[in-house]
Amino acid sequence: MKTAGFIKKSIIFSFTLALTAQLCAESFRTGKLHTLSVKQEIDSEEQLFLGTNESLAIKLPEDKTFIEGIEIKMDIPEAIAYWQDCVACSVYNKISPAPAENQIDYSGSRAFVSTLPGRLSWVLQVPLKKENSLKQNQYTTLMDSVLDFADGIIFLRLQPVMKGVPEEAMESKIKLTVKPILTDKGELKLTLASAGDKKPENTTIYVDDKLVTLSKAGKAFLDKGVHNLSVVSTSYRNEVRTLRIDRAKTTELQIELKSIEPSLFISAPEGTKTFLDDKDFSAFGKETFIEEGEHKIRFTVGDYEIVRTINAIKGKTYKVNCSVDLTITEE
Repeated sequence: MKTAGFIKKSIIFSFTLALTAQLCAESFRTGKLHTLSVKQEIDSEEQLFLGTNESLAIKLPEDKTFIEGIEIKMDIPEAIAYWQDCVACSVYNKISPAPAENQIDYSGSRAFVSTLPGRLSWVLQVPLKKENSLKQNQYTTLMDSVLDFADGIIFLRLQPVMKGVPEEAMESKIKLTVKPILTDKGELKLTLASAGDKKPENTTIYVDDKLVTLSKAGKAFLDKGVHNLSVVSTSYRNEVRTLRIDRAKTTELQIELKSIEPSLFISAPEGTKTFLDDKDFSAFGKETFIEEGEHKIRFTVGDYEIVRTINAIKGKTYKVNCSVDLTITEE
């Protein structure tokens, strides 16, 4: 059975580790290094076994847009759980040299340390963003500092911290399950275009009637589900779209804004001479922008002539179709 002396020593050692966790970079040796890569996918999960004096280099993906943190679940063997606080878990940042399976000597800044609890399961969550939904409870320990892990590596180290522990416990293997903690939101990437490749200006974006501010890249996080999007502008016609946002995914939407100037579509049979405001017109089937006010449209087929006028209003599109009909009457 564990003695009071062992427990006292473990408490003192744990306290000492906590004090040194925030100090400058330290050098250490690990018995063996394992590596795994985390993917930014909902079902991503990696498992492996670590000895009590081994380390794990967790490689983060380059794109961490939807990753709030990393969850490391440990299934603790009974022999280690019985000897509570006999093994410590540390998390390092800025590790050097670059982790490699044949490398055992490293240095790095220890950002977190804790002894393994006296139970069969323990979850450690490493936050990657200041704004996150991660919460600590009796089963989960949450690192209170948010690090950038600029080198893309979370370095986790296990080490024995108690003397007199049976060899059976020290030779036990701890099962680790590593997975990303993804945000419950999705991302919209909106691209606005206008005629002549001119960058649209003076536009306001609303999602479900709420003002949304896009990043310089035209992106914004939205709750998952179906949304109504509106683009309102004083220079272009208002546009409305319905879109679906999926969790931890980017939805791309491109909208071509139309000028607020009135426009005209004209179609006519072949051989028909067409005049717009007494000027030859040949841009059939294409959108033609016109000024506000009254315009005259004239069609001539041989000696036959049709004249119509329209009063163009800003923001409206007018479709004009000249058709020749043949009527047969039987008497």
